[in-house]
Amino acid sequence: MAILIILKSHGQNSESIDSLVREYASRGFNGNILYSKNDSIIYTGNYGYSNFSSQKPLDNSTVFELASCSKQFTALGIVQLVEKNLIGYDTYVDKILSNFPYYNITIANLLRHQSGLPDYQKILYDRKHWNRKNVATNSDVISLLGKLKLDLRFQPGTKYEYNNTGYAVLASIIENVSGQSYKSYITENIFKPSGMSSSRVFDDFDQTELFQNVARGYTYNQQTGKYQEIENDKNHKHIHWMNGVVGDRGIYSSILDLEKWKKAIKYNLLIKDGSKEIMMSVDEISTKYGYGWAIYNSSGKGRWVYHNGSWSGYKTMMLYLPDSNEFLVILSNNRFEATYKKFEEDFYKLIQ
Repeated sequence: MAILIILKSHGQNSESIDSLVREYASRGFNGNILYSKNDSIIYTGNYGYSNFSSQKPLDNSTVFELASCSKQFTALGIVQLVEKNLIGYDTYVDKILSNFPYYNITIANLLRHQSGLPDYQKILYDRKHWNRKNVATNSDVISLLGKLKLDLRFQPGTKYEYNNTGYAVLASIIENVSGQSYKSYITENIFKPSGMSSSRVFDDFDQTELFQNVARGYTYNQQTGKYQEIENDKNHKHIHWMNGVVGDRGIYSSILDLEKWKKAIKYNLLIKDGSKEIMMSVDEISTKYGYGWAIYNSSGKGRWVYHNGSWSGYKTMMLYLPDSNEFLVILSNNRFEATYKKFEEDFYKLIQ
């Protein structure tokens, strides 16, 4: 089924990369890949379809739901507001959001996944708390937290535990402090200055039809032996009432736009260099997570600035190596299981 379109530049590693990706495409990978070095695109590949029914082929400008890779955009929006002295990393969330029920959680706790907040997705899955006929929003998440007043999972700032709720709350903080919707803020302050003309914030599933060149999300149905649109998958019913929540997810982008994002980060087009270093730093609690990025150190190429994502038929990963100025993006719209495990490991071996 795979359709292959490749752009090669400078020839570096292109044949080896091509061979590797063809192998994964033969195993079922449907999606797009980009690898760049020193701001030059070395390789892009498009495998399969953006729409399985019409068999519309993917191309370099096709936009995918980034899932949790969206968190880095939310984090950067917060950093911008800190640079404007509108908030501080040590500001308590309840001082910004009046109906937020916890008094001892700071913005830094949210950014580093140290808040201990309950999982909003579990709350919204409980029929006692949410009517599934309605699409939940960030405001609904905050309201439910205030209404239920559930215990924190641990004392804020004492433990790292990956937490989607924290980034949904951060999106609400951006809205409250900026006076703009999250969608408007991210578009005006990140997408436009970076030249990311194809990227969008998406907060209602049906609106994907309004996007040009969007990759629909699919999952494999073991019973029929065919791929199905995600909204027809009984195991992913939650998307019908959770797709209005953004900040932890909700950004759609293309591999070409994400290369522009990498350049905007590298050349400090959106925030100052000192702020970028804070984003890419860890502390004694979150030893492998900064602000919106996982941070690792390798013996060969220095820091890895990394994230992956999984939501509504998509699996995504983004890896930036700032010391060697390399960037790898893998975006799948059929939840290809190896997208951010074996696939990326094999890919990284090639570019060493």
